[in-house]
Amino acid sequence: MNKKLVVEVYLGGKHVGMLVLTPKELCAFEYDKDFLKNGVSISPFSLPLQSGVFVAKRDPFRGGFGVFDDSLPDGWGNLVLDRYLQQKGINPYKLTVLERLTLVGSTGRGALEYRPDESVDIENSSFDFNKLAAESEKILASDYSGGSLETLYQYGGSPGGARPKIFAKIDGKEWLVKFKSASDPIDVGQKEYEYSLLARECGIEMPETHLFEDKYFGVRRYDRTTGGKIHTISIAGLLNADYRIPCLDYTDLLILCRKLTLDMEQVYMLFRQMVFNVAIC
Repeated sequence: MNKKLVVEVYLGGKHVGMLVLTPKELCAFEYDKDFLKNGVSISPFSLPLQSGVFVAKRDPFRGGFGVFDDSLPDGWGNLVLDRYLQQKGINPYKLTVLERLTLVGSTGRGALEYRPDESVDIENSSFDFNKLAAESEKILASDYSGGSLETLYQYGGSPGGARPKIFAKIDGKEWLVKFKSASDPIDVGQKEYEYSLLARECGIEMPETHLFEDKYFGVRRYDRTTGGKIHTISIAGLLNADYRIPCLDYTDLLILCRKLTLDMEQVYMLFRQMVFNVAIC
């Protein structure tokens, strides 16, 4: 555990600011002076674009800020990362939030990047989806030590959510490809793909989707374009809300959408998504 670690945050090649740990192991963040002149707030409610040091609360992000917690793996990604670290002789439970951010480095969701960069990034142009899916099911076993653990970490060390998944770059396009968990029906990928087509027919804007090998659901990464990375933040990260327990509803989201966008068309689009989600449940 390195409590004196200083993590530099970057966005689009620009130095955003730096993160350190307080003696109480809370994250403290300060914007770079040049970024204050020409940048934008990376989290308008928690980290407004102003000088001074911001100190995070203990909850709900283990002493971190929501916008940076969004960069970290969740559920499945944490399971893979922790197993990978244990295989390397590292106790994952002794790592600080900042040390975990350095493992994300430049490979996380969204556009924020962290230095020092201790991430593992590889050019993944070919995949054995069946093998990776099989290994993903096995990794849930407590004594798993399969040979594909490092590959799973390289391909999927940062995705959020509980279901097994990987990031994949195929023919120049970046995808998030999902595998079924032990409790999923065998055709879960096919069903999710069909729902994506139905959503598009209902006028809901969403990224391109594809069914790989007729069973693995893939969706184009919404945080990547041909021009680079897009800064994103989740509702939980934006509001410092605990996504593990029910604390928000669609009314909150609609109000937030209107406040942030000042665009009723965006509110109508969110309403359509709400109706669709309820209708297919």
